[in-house]
Amino acid sequence: MKNRNVFLFILGTVGLLGLQMWLTSRYAPPVKPPSPAPVVTGPAPAPVPATPVATPSVPAPVPVTGVDSSAIYTLQTSDLRITWQVATGAIRQAVWRHDGTRFFPETFPGLGALEGAAFQGVHEQAGPEGTQVIFENAQGDRLVYQVPLHGYNLSLKGTLANGQDLRLIPLPASLKPDEYPEYPGRVFTLTESKVEAVTWLQMLKDPFFSFLGAKRKVLPPPESRLGMDAGLDKDPKTQTNQYFAALWKLPRVAGRDASGYTLAPEGGQVSAALYLGPKQASPLLAFGHAFTRVIDYGFFGAVAQLFFWFLQKIQVVVGNWGWSIVILTLFLRLATWQLNSKQIINMMRMKDFEPHQKALQAKYEKFGSDMTKKAEMQKELMELYKKNGHNPMGGCLPMLLQMPVFLAFWSMLHSVFELRHAPFFGWIHDLSVHDPYYIYPVLMGVSMFAQQALTPITGDPAQRKMMMILMPVMMMVMFAKLPSGVIIYYFASNLIGIVQTWWVKRNYVPQPIKV
Repeated sequence: MKNRNVFLFILGTVGLLGLQMWLTSRYAPPVKPPSPAPVVTGPAPAPVPATPVATPSVPAPVPVTGVDSSAIYTLQTSDLRITWQVATGAIRQAVWRHDGTRFFPETFPGLGALEGAAFQGVHEQAGPEGTQVIFENAQGDRLVYQVPLHGYNLSLKGTLANGQDLRLIPLPASLKPDEYPEYPGRVFTLTESKVEAVTWLQMLKDPFFSFLGAKRKVLPPPESRLGMDAGLDKDPKTQTNQYFAALWKLPRVAGRDASGYTLAPEGGQVSAALYLGPKQASPLLAFGHAFTRVIDYGFFGAVAQLFFWFLQKIQVVVGNWGWSIVILTLFLRLATWQLNSKQIINMMRMKDFEPHQKALQAKYEKFGSDMTKKAEMQKELMELYKKNGHNPMGGCLPMLLQMPVFLAFWSMLHSVFELRHAPFFGWIHDLSVHDPYYIYPVLMGVSMFAQQALTPITGDPAQRKMMMILMPVMMMVMFAKLPSGVIIYYFASNLIGIVQTWWVKRNYVPQPIKV
């Protein structure tokens, strides 16, 4: 009965996870194809060279011939290619030049817009630390972006003659579900202790459970630190994680209204810092310690960060993130060897009790469903366990103690930027995406089947055979689209588990049962 309940619990958990994944994929909005780029009336962006340029180019100023809302301006550094809308001074697009990742879609309204300013000119001023991109108009409005030669930390200063607010993160003008743009991830604010986040889907589309009174969510409460997930894969529909972020660090708490976050000027002046880069610990730490929390390590974040520290140390020696995962998995299994061994021994001991348990069931079978007699049978069975010094729940405790370890390791592998585009060997060229040929999910399922076949389990043999097939198949299907780094971890852990189970069974000496 105990083992059947454990299997039913696992089966129910896997079923709920599968339902959640199906609902997410079923009701996620379709992604629109990228819209054509607007006509460039400012300097045309230079093609991206194979080798990153050391210094940005200095194009001639845009002639002041009126306001064109489609006019854009582009600047390239060694790490970024940034495109502004000239009329508002908003950053309409950012591209990570190392692999061409777009930070947000072309349909995004823009970051840092001074709406209504109608800038008529834009020009650059190169300096030793970077380039200033300056937007001006005849009314005295002025926005200056300081863009570094290397890195992701921009700064913005402005003189706002008409007192209008700076638009930091806008919401789209249309909230119609059929016009839902390809905005991935979350919009969030950061306090000293936590991240308040809301997904674009929750803000722009009516909730699935609206018939129960659920409402469309609003932006998180404003803070002086805010931002959004960024970084679009080639196929955003299958994207599982956002490895980039656009982050604002403000001198005071931002304003919030129905159209997004704003920053009001003080004395006609406004200033802010903007990060456009990967969710990587070292550059985020340089921008501000609190911003490192945008790396989502999961519920057991402190443990996950410790694991990542060990993983980095191993990678320095090994030089391959995939083999580093395998080695760290081996260390974790060795560290929990005694707990796992106790779990296996407890299950084998339960197997020794199985004939006595069946004898008790046969003894009370004539009483049918009489609950009083069933309670007597359970009491007699527990007395048998007690007489032999056996705890029937002893096999569950080691498994529960290890859950935080494995969940932390899983969430770490699922979120760290360093695994993005990191190869293992053979056909695995990117540990952050799923196995393109689904070979490792199949190997994981086979190894799970083999481990279950070696593990002594009491209960109905027919039920056991069904679970031996059903569980690996369900896990293969559920894990097929997970990052290959996660699957490699599970596969390596299963292989070590098979060796351990074989070793414990080989050295196990049955003890006589006192009746």
